[in-house]
Amino acid sequence: MEKVPPAKINCRRILRLGRIKSAVNENIGNEDEEDDDLCPVDCVREFKTNEEFLRILEKAKETNSLVVVDFYRTSCGSCKYIEQGFSKLCKGSGDQDAPVIFLKHNVIDEYDEESEVAERLRIRAVPLFHFYKNGVLLEAFPTRDKERIVQAILKYMAPASRAS
Repeated sequence: MEKVPPAKINCRRILRLGRIKSAVNENIGNEDEEDDDLCPVDCVREFKTNEEFLRILEKAKETNSLVVVDFYRTSCGSCKYIEQGFSKLCKGSGDQDAPVIFLKHNVIDEYDEESEVAERLRIRAVPLFHFYKNGVLLEAFPTRDKERIVQAILKYMAPASRAS
């Protein structure tokens, strides 16, 4: 039997609306709970270049997926804090009924300069979350509040027929 390397494990980056609601109810204020075994690999995919980001957005259009991006800096305490909650949202992923793709991007490149993505998007504050659907930025806000991220995901995953 051939052993599958960890990079080949298909960890879902998608969420059911019901599961995300329960993730909020169960995990807010419980960041210390052990639930790292829900996913064998890191669900939140990191991208480095503008080209890679644009490819991901283009591919997400095919499945009508919501793309949630966490822009961070490694030296930022608030970024480290929200990273745990963001990762738990992804690790609580369900099946492919309501696709949400979780991404992250370090706004400082390997040369300790602003990344090309951060420069193009004019990112000035972190942690900053962007929400994209069909390649269009729907909303962006800085936060370290996981519930606010969940509410935005729920808003953009709601059926289109629902009146606002």
